[in-house]
Amino acid sequence: MVDLEEREAATEDLRRIRALMDRATRYSHLSGWACIGAGIVAIAGAIACWKLRVNFNHPFCAGPLAAIWSVVLALAFAQGVAFTVANARRKGEPVWSPLTQQVVTAILPSCFVGAAVTGYGLQTGQLELLPPIWMLAYGMSLLALGLFAGTKVKVTGILFLVTGAAGLWWFRDYGLRRLLVSFGGFHILLGTVIAWKYRV
Repeated sequence: MVDLEEREAATEDLRRIRALMDRATRYSHLSGWACIGAGIVAIAGAIACWKLRVNFNHPFCAGPLAAIWSVVLALAFAQGVAFTVANARRKGEPVWSPLTQQVVTAILPSCFVGAAVTGYGLQTGQLELLPPIWMLAYGMSLLALGLFAGTKVKVTGILFLVTGAAGLWWFRDYGLRRLLVSFGGFHILLGTVIAWKYRV
């Protein structure tokens, strides 16, 4: 009887240890509302391009496109950081933790690739390459983030990769529509799932 109780206690201790280890390696500051906000900002950027009649099919649109999507990136990043900080504080956890540092380190290479190719595309006028490259780079960053944030983020990363790869071969004349579907739609879908499940 004593041996059985000791085994049950040991099993419970192992469960607690595994739960603590899982929490230590799972990034839980990702906010569903931040993803939704990023999607809305991306949709606004696509609409602004349509209103101003700029697209990725004409080299002379490089300046306006760079300006619009730089603003989109800045706004998406700012609101993402704000939601992440708020989420961490609500949980009473540090924002810049060792786990957060690992997450940032994991996604930086893909961000660098995206930035480098963007600069090349803007300089050479090959603007039609930018939407698929952005999707591919962002998909890689989401797959890296998914190692810490779970399956939903990984699946979204795969969607970005597939859409970006397809954009290199087909539908190259529809860059704004692809950005609308991917950075707009995929973000809102992911954010809705996260917000619904975790209420964050």
